[in-house]
Amino acid sequence: MSDVQYYKAVEIAEKSWQIEYAFTDQEHVYCYLLEGRDCALVIDTMYGYGSLKTFCETLTEKPLKLVCTHFHLDHVAANSEFGCCYMHHRDIANYYDSRLPGTEQMLLHAKEEAFPELRERMEEADMVAFAPVPAYPLYDGDLLDLGDRKIEVILVGGHSAGSVVFLDRERRIAYTGDCCNSNTLLGFGNSLPVAAYLKNLLHFKKYQDQFDMMYGGHQVLPPSVIDEGIELCARIIAGTDDKEQVQGMFGRMTTYGARHADGPLSRADGKLFNMCYRPERILEAEERPRVIDFKPVPMF
Repeated sequence: MSDVQYYKAVEIAEKSWQIEYAFTDQEHVYCYLLEGRDCALVIDTMYGYGSLKTFCETLTEKPLKLVCTHFHLDHVAANSEFGCCYMHHRDIANYYDSRLPGTEQMLLHAKEEAFPELRERMEEADMVAFAPVPAYPLYDGDLLDLGDRKIEVILVGGHSAGSVVFLDRERRIAYTGDCCNSNTLLGFGNSLPVAAYLKNLLHFKKYQDQFDMMYGGHQVLPPSVIDEGIELCARIIAGTDDKEQVQGMFGRMTTYGARHADGPLSRADGKLFNMCYRPERILEAEERPRVIDFKPVPMF
């Protein structure tokens, strides 16, 4: 193994750490560690560049328990280090069907993002091989008991059907993954229609007075972003949104509800929340028996 320091952390509240990559300033990805009396909760595992488990063990001596905000690969790629994980039941099937490039390809990507002076010191052995581990189901309203602190699970499906928030009432922090931010993506195969996402945002809003900050997988935002999300979803459903066409992930044209300013995280009107969506998937389909065709759900 190389001597490259892959991770760094900042304590954002008592016994609560935000973890990010130390070898680059290009990958804006976060995961979190919450220490309790009996165990420590790891929230998401990022891309698998370097051993996250080893780094967490420098912050706490408590047994590590892993939960995931959703199944996307920038949140679960190092799950194999932890033996098992917990995620919302609506995301588990997609998690088991996930694929990630091998460690050789991951090393190439990591080197592309790394500071130049570190690239030649990075090794394939530093990369954590992706392999799905047993995933146990979470449900809306579940409490994760760390001994002397409890973390509540809130379903905010939209970005993925099973996207969840982990609420720490005592420290007034919500750990939000990708559920509600300046680039909320509803264009994936597992994403929900805009109307269904709006219902889940309204559910999330019920908890809004119980936290002061939203620590997400890529951004840190104030709770007011929930109101902006509700407002924009309503505009999209009414057909009065900006319908901006942007070349998004993998070169595909994508529809955004609000017009951008100078970059992918800035709105022309100065507000924080924005989202892309599929124009053909705005309203929820009428409830009816499903037809199971045994085909895999496409990611895009």
